[in-house]
Amino acid sequence: MQELPIGTQSFSVLRENNYLYVDKTKDILKLTKNSRINFLSRPRRFGKSLLVSTLKELFEGNKKLFKGLYIYDNWDWEDKYPVIHIDLAGGNYDSANELKDNLDDIIHTIARKLQVEIYSKTLKGKFTDLISEISKKTKKKVVVLIDEYDKPIISNLQNKNLEKIQSKLGSFYEVLKANDQYIKFIFLTGVSKFAQVYVFSKLNSVDDLTLIDEFNSICGYTQKELETNFPEHIKKLSNKFNTSDKGIIEKIKTFYNGYSWNGREKVYNPFSTLLCFKHGEFSKNWFNTGTPNLLVDYPLNKYNLKSLAEPNIVTDSELKNPTASNIRDEILLFQTGYLTVDKIETKEDEKFYYLKLPNYEVKSALFENLISQYSKIHLHDILDYANKLLKYTIETNCTKIKETLGDYLSPIPNDLRGQDERYYHTLVFMLLYTAKIHVHSEVHSYKGNADLIIEEDDHVIIIEFKQSSKSSINYMINEALEQIEKQEYSRQYKNKKIIKGAIAFKNSEIGCKLIKE
Repeated sequence: MQELPIGTQSFSVLRENNYLYVDKTKDILKLTKNSRINFLSRPRRFGKSLLVSTLKELFEGNKKLFKGLYIYDNWDWEDKYPVIHIDLAGGNYDSANELKDNLDDIIHTIARKLQVEIYSKTLKGKFTDLISEISKKTKKKVVVLIDEYDKPIISNLQNKNLEKIQSKLGSFYEVLKANDQYIKFIFLTGVSKFAQVYVFSKLNSVDDLTLIDEFNSICGYTQKELETNFPEHIKKLSNKFNTSDKGIIEKIKTFYNGYSWNGREKVYNPFSTLLCFKHGEFSKNWFNTGTPNLLVDYPLNKYNLKSLAEPNIVTDSELKNPTASNIRDEILLFQTGYLTVDKIETKEDEKFYYLKLPNYEVKSALFENLISQYSKIHLHDILDYANKLLKYTIETNCTKIKETLGDYLSPIPNDLRGQDERYYHTLVFMLLYTAKIHVHSEVHSYKGNADLIIEEDDHVIIIEFKQSSKSSINYMINEALEQIEKQEYSRQYKNKKIIKGAIAFKNSEIGCKLIKE
């Protein structure tokens, strides 16, 4: 059984030590022929650095590392190129000066390695010297690979120095445009495309591959790749959990699959999948290392929780052209890996992307985080709160439901509270879902969508939420119950014990009514 490449971002280390490698070189070959200047955005821990390292070894002509892979017989190994590999993942970027110092260090390190002289004093001049001197010395055009190009920007989303940092970074990348005659190929990766005005406008014709269909699975594992490359690990996991291979594959799929950038083909998060195989447990590994602090620290326009509970529709231009100073919650959540493309529709020459949470790992960990942040409930108390709500609902005890909801919602500041029922619907859904209660949000029926449906043993609980600062509690409750009847939400649950409920909010007042059938 080959060792798993957890945390291995160097292609040479991976291949020289016979780590398991899922062959992506067919996609990489297409990438090298796509255009001269390419950009790919993917969330953290999705294999971008390994992709960049693979490109480096490929252009440098290290043929032996590719033996047995698709590209081995499809690449001209005699045609080698010098590579400038810039990795911005490390380092501090709290100011424009720190950014300059880090870039200075990177340039001088590469210059020493490739044995060229740097003559200029300015940052732009030094980068120009690096490119031109390498090209002149080797008599070859240069390949430039930039990993995590946006790390200095993401680190300063709420910093007053953000504009200066973006400007400095833009000036640095502008050197690539000015030295086009020395450059064979450019590839940039990052989490985001926040800085389009400051960075991408400085380059000539950058081809953004993020949402291009044929590069959807260049990072991450497809279903076929998972089953083909990890059969022994799947068998080991199924033996541990005393289930079939098919059953364990479905569980892995539920936890770690679901990412897509074309709305059709889904891929697995590689980092979480590998850790699942290594430790033999289903954990929320990606969320703990995939920059969750960005979600906590960035205001997200006062946390539009609707973004997390139901599909969100964004246009092609909104998804591809945001800026750091003006970005929708949904776009930020997409770029950082909390939402993914569910489907794409084209209407009158405009593309519309439907975004949703990708899988159980992200959804449950994110909900835990938000509940603890805003309701101040400790994680070990979430189960108790959720089970109380379920118990009181089955008992149709509205007094206890109102008391429990009041305790749950009261710590949330007024300025973070939503302006319609979907806000409350989302908070209750998050609580129940995190506690692993069988709950569904926005359940489709042939006449409409039910806010919340809970399935518990032989009970089916249908809840509608209402909120208004003008209508009375009684009016909203009656409206909600009438909606359940009119839309026939319970029709699909024959032979079940049906409970229909309405929960209404008016300022700090909570109303409740439950009816057993």
